[in-house]
Amino acid sequence: MNQFKDIFTGKRRVDYKRAASCQKCIRAGGKHNDLDNVGFTARHHTFFEMLGNFSFGDYFKEEAIYFAWEWVTGVLDLPVDQLYATVYETDDEAFELWEKIAPELKGGRVLRFGKKDNYWAMGDIGPAGPCSEVHYDRGEKFGTGPQDVVNGETERFAEIWNLVFMQYDQQPDGKLVDLPSPSVDTGAGLERIATIMQGVESNYQIDIFKSLIEAISEITHANYKKHVSSHHVVADHLRALTFAIADGAGISNEGQGYVLRRILRRASRHGRLLGAHEPFIFKLVPVLVEQMGDAYPEIVEKQTHIENVIKAEEESFGRTLETGLELFERIARKAKSKVIPGEEVFRLYDTYGFPYDLTEIMAVEKGLTLDREGFDKAMQRQREQSRAATVFENHSSVITDIFEKEKLSLPATEYVRTLQPTAATILDARRITPQDEGGEPVAYSLVLDKTPFYAESGGQVSDVGRIYSDKFELEVRAMYLFRDAFVHEGLLTQGDARHLKKGATVTAEVDFDRRWDIQRNHTVTHLTHAALRKVLGGHIKQSGSYVGPDRMRFDFSHHQPMTPEEINAVEQIVNSQILKASPVRTEITDIESARKTGAMALFGEKYEDKVRVVSVDDFSKELCGGTHVDNVSQIGPFFITLETGIASGVRRLEAVTGREAIKYMLGAKEYRRRVADIVGRPEIDSLAGVELLKQEHASLQKELKRVKSEMFSGARKTVGEKQQVGQLTLVTHDFGKTDRDIMAGWIDSQKALSEAIVAAGLGTVNGKATVMLAASAKATRQYKIDAGAVAKVLLSQFGGRGGGKASFAQGTVAADTNPKQLFAKALELISKSKE
Repeated sequence: MNQFKDIFTGKRRVDYKRAASCQKCIRAGGKHNDLDNVGFTARHHTFFEMLGNFSFGDYFKEEAIYFAWEWVTGVLDLPVDQLYATVYETDDEAFELWEKIAPELKGGRVLRFGKKDNYWAMGDIGPAGPCSEVHYDRGEKFGTGPQDVVNGETERFAEIWNLVFMQYDQQPDGKLVDLPSPSVDTGAGLERIATIMQGVESNYQIDIFKSLIEAISEITHANYKKHVSSHHVVADHLRALTFAIADGAGISNEGQGYVLRRILRRASRHGRLLGAHEPFIFKLVPVLVEQMGDAYPEIVEKQTHIENVIKAEEESFGRTLETGLELFERIARKAKSKVIPGEEVFRLYDTYGFPYDLTEIMAVEKGLTLDREGFDKAMQRQREQSRAATVFENHSSVITDIFEKEKLSLPATEYVRTLQPTAATILDARRITPQDEGGEPVAYSLVLDKTPFYAESGGQVSDVGRIYSDKFELEVRAMYLFRDAFVHEGLLTQGDARHLKKGATVTAEVDFDRRWDIQRNHTVTHLTHAALRKVLGGHIKQSGSYVGPDRMRFDFSHHQPMTPEEINAVEQIVNSQILKASPVRTEITDIESARKTGAMALFGEKYEDKVRVVSVDDFSKELCGGTHVDNVSQIGPFFITLETGIASGVRRLEAVTGREAIKYMLGAKEYRRRVADIVGRPEIDSLAGVELLKQEHASLQKELKRVKSEMFSGARKTVGEKQQVGQLTLVTHDFGKTDRDIMAGWIDSQKALSEAIVAAGLGTVNGKATVMLAASAKATRQYKIDAGAVAKVLLSQFGGRGGGKASFAQGTVAADTNPKQLFAKALELISKSKE
């Protein structure tokens, strides 16, 4: 319901009050996370299709319950005696409505449950309300024990529909505010409903999964009955990956990209349990596309891209997995008391993608056990950090908005340019999220009198790190500015929140390594700017930038793409400056004096009367408030990784330095080695080997084209239908599905004849209905035939366009063009032309 959030809260108005949908959904991270259950239960998925109906201030509880009951019993025709309804424990209205609308449920089949089961919230903030669910009793064969109950964890009772009565808007402080209009949000999982309707025991046995599981067995040669869970994991994760990539998602080490990486690696690991030690998931994509492409054409359109992304990631994981296996062997050798510590198990999980169950299998083989409790604690810590990251995305302006409403007056925070821990005093402390019932860490904001933390500005990202005392530790995850006060937001990871109070003395410490990466990239941005002006000209102006720990991005005004030689020149100049080991100097001066010395002001920045000037010898001088290295030699190697256009007249460069540049160099070295192996030459000669392969390929292509063109040269009398127009001959041929070279070969053979010939061919080339016309020398000279003029008129009358010269013309027509009608029209036009 994310797309409807602002409608529920009244922030956005639409011209409809109801909606119904079938949505692609991925549930693999955050609050609603089923990833660890997938493959080991009959109903959990990372990707599923969700049916829903919505009311925006229109119908409410009574109508929602009526619609649900009508559809479940009237449309699906499910047995009434196997249905149950649940309501929130204090929702008497919903309870009474169920007994009114579905009297068959009276006497014990309308049940009350607490917040865990029958209350829904979008997150820590946003729309929320009590919910009512419809459950289906699948029968005693699924269990008769005390745990086999509605809202239990077994497979007997299946929740098939959830009706959420959106009544509240949950605030950052935990308070519930009434929504402008009570609304309804319902959800019914298509796969669960199909399981019941098709009478099978598991979602993975419904028709939509059968072909996938069969294909997995065929590719891996694994027996499904012996490896049920692994088949299910691969089938489910393939769906999640395919639809996410089709929608534009990428696989990476951050955010949603990292979730997808974990999904793919989990599937790949289970593939290994099935005996697949080479990339295989990408081979399953066509099976899924064949099955679901009609309903979701985007996966058809992006099929090749999806396959390439998955295959590349599988290959990458194969290399990572080998490293992880080596690490496991070292951990196993060092294990004390035959128990592998939970932190090490989690390290394998988090860094190398080893799930707990896979590590457990390997441990058992060596007579070892795992520290499950330690693993769970490490996993919980990661979830808290992930939750905190989401908090900061959702609350980027919450605290500053509160400050504004309170008209709070805070002293300016003194920014201390240091990487050393800095003693400071708390000026303001606020809790961002409500205290969790389980006592989990909570997010807070702190304003200090002084700080070494940089707040995002001038393209440079904010610092992260920690603020601590002997009473607590706050992991700083985000920084914001409120006027001149620096707001630090983070997760309380240790200690008592009561010590986060105004006047308390703390120590503020930035992430040292991350800051150094940022500083390298910021200083090199200045050097790149200066180098671009030297190579491309003084018209170069900065249009935007990003300076982070991973890379630097520089947008600049330029009218055309940079050539490889220009890119190389910029790299040479910047690296030469780095090797000079010049100091990076800064001075504070008034803005007019700075401009007179040639210091450059940057795009989008506002400057005070006093400015900070950062200079490197006489090579670069800019106004800048960011953080920098002390000496350019500390930048390390510099490589441009991308040059592209982002708008008319605006180009973009991306580059890496320091640690990332070293990774880039080692990757390039490995690439050269592999190329040398492929061409069978020493690395120094590998480029010549590639060029030779290219020449041989071009020669073979040329020879292939020649052979195709000669296919009809000796058989021109038997290919094509002839019609006479006086002394002029029209030769036509319908090629059907063909390629351009074959059509062109036939056309050329006709055009080369000494007689007065006009040739017309129609064929489907690369999915397009293509027409070629040619006139022999005698036809153009003696009968004044102009193939280009004929084609222009002819093609336009069949929904196409084209043209050419007197001797040759080509173009396309509508796909449903009738060949006989086309050639008849060509004959008519040629007759008129001849006259």
